[in-house]
Amino acid sequence: MTLPSLATPDDIAARLGRNLNQVEGARVQGLLDDGSGILRRYCRRDFLSYTSDTITTTADGGIIKLTSWKPIQSIDTIIALSGTPGIQDIQVTWYHFDAVDKITVFNPSLSGIINLPEIWYEETFWWGGSFKITGAHGFSETPADVMAVLCNAVCSELATPTQSATLMSESVGAYSFSMRRTSGAGLNAALIDAGMKTALQDYRQSYGTMKVRL
Repeated sequence: MTLPSLATPDDIAARLGRNLNQVEGARVQGLLDDGSGILRRYCRRDFLSYTSDTITTTADGGIIKLTSWKPIQSIDTIIALSGTPGIQDIQVTWYHFDAVDKITVFNPSLSGIINLPEIWYEETFWWGGSFKITGAHGFSETPADVMAVLCNAVCSELATPTQSATLMSESVGAYSFSMRRTSGAGLNAALIDAGMKTALQDYRQSYGTMKVRL
């Protein structure tokens, strides 16, 4: 699936303070598409909005972390998956969501439900069982700092008097040009210099670990 660009040609024109010329207009969408792909790959996020999404995950010590969903607008339902023939799945209503990314499933004795399946009172289930969670999350629009990094990098590329992705400087007679970049050449370097690895560090999803109980 091809994802939409994180900015538009109009966003670039607004930062240039003028309309795009013919050459810039022919290049800008491709640069925006490529830059959006690089940013998504670095941040490990698609920056899309999901009004109703479902994920199946496991608890770790009664804690469910949904870092891949940040920012989260709502948690709509949580279904505990029994995984045991003859024991139906059950909706969990006695949880706490911290409004960031952590759901706590409390000890079933605090649920107020007197007829829960016996398996629920076994620590190995609610402590680290599987859950199907439905909710809304994501970005309704491109965050301003992500937009700034992408647009600044694209403006930098459009200002380069050559379309070579690897050329950092050139000279023609008495004329010389240098991009003076610190990270090499090309769009990826322009994104780094624009702050991809510094200003957007908080968006980058890290890989975590999960405890194993024997």
